[in-house]
Amino acid sequence: VWAKGGEGGIAVANEVIRLCEEGANSFQFSYEDYMSIVDKINPVATKMYGADGVDYTPEADAEIAKLTKLGFDKVPCMAKTQY
Repeated sequence: VWAKGGEGGIAVANEVIRLCEEGANSFQFSYEDYMSIVDKINPVATKMYGADGVDYTPEADAEIAKLTKLGFDKVPCMAKTQY
């Protein structure tokens, strides 16, 4: 898409449509929506990035508790920076 702009985007979209219409795939989510934030992070870290596990700082634990209290534990969002 980057090299060909809109034309590249159309080609990618058409390929996605073609693959979806094939009907055969093995797609699985890494976690279920009802899982806790920690239980969502662990499979992403281990299955996608090959980590042995995840260690949380006290600050991270506090942030996770705050996000959970605000109801954000049900929102699927995990960002990976380029660094």
